[in-house]
Amino acid sequence: MEMDKKAVLFDFDGVTVKSMEQHFDAWRNAFAEWGVHITPDEFFLLEGQGIDTIAHYLGKKHGLSEEQVNAVIKRKKNYYNQFMRLEFYEHFHEMIHGLYEKKIPMAVVTGGDRDRVQKVVETHFDHYFSAVVTIDDVERGKPHPDPFLKAAQLLNVEPESCIVVENAPMGIQGAKAANMTVIAVTTTLPPKHLKQADYIAKDFYEVEKYLHRLLGITG
Repeated sequence: MEMDKKAVLFDFDGVTVKSMEQHFDAWRNAFAEWGVHITPDEFFLLEGQGIDTIAHYLGKKHGLSEEQVNAVIKRKKNYYNQFMRLEFYEHFHEMIHGLYEKKIPMAVVTGGDRDRVQKVVETHFDHYFSAVVTIDDVERGKPHPDPFLKAAQLLNVEPESCIVVENAPMGIQGAKAANMTVIAVTTTLPPKHLKQADYIAKDFYEVEKYLHRLLGITG
C-alpha cells in the first residue's frame, strides 16, 4: 500500500477549512425553530453529504414534514451566512504548499455546494488544487464513490493511486468504495467513529507524515 500513491484528495469542511462548528450552529438554530434539538455527533456523523440529504434525514428522524424540512434548509443557509468566518487548521497551508512544491496533484472533494466552495478555493488555494468536485457535480454524493472517482478522472490518475484526507464516516466510506487509501483526521470526531480509515491522525502534522510516507517523499 505504501509509497505507490500519486495524488491527494481533500475534503473541504473539517479538513481544508475549519467550518464544522459553524455548520452545526446553523443546523442547531434552524431545527430549534421547529422544536427539534440536534447534537454535535448526530450532525458530524452525517457530514459530507449534501444539505438536502442531511436535512431530510434529520427531519424524518425527528418527525418533521416535507414543508418543514424545506424551511429548515432555507433557515440553515441563512444562519450559516451569519455565522460564517474563514478559519484554517494549523499546518494545513504549509502541508499543501510542500506537496505542491513536489508537484503532487491535489483536488478538493466535498458535499458542499460549488458556489460556496469555489469562492474559498479561488481566494485562498487556487494554484494548489487542480480540481474541485462538489455535490453539484455528481448524481450521487458521499458515501457513494462517485465524487472521488470523478476527482481521480479530472486529475488523470487511477483511483487506487489516490490518498483521501477525510474527517467523517460518510467521506471515508465513499473513498474506500472508490478503492482509495484514507487518512482520517480527528478534527470533529474521535477515532472510534473513523475506524474504516487506513490511518488516523490527530492533526495535520501527523497527516503530513502519513502523506509523505505513502507518496515516497523524503527529506
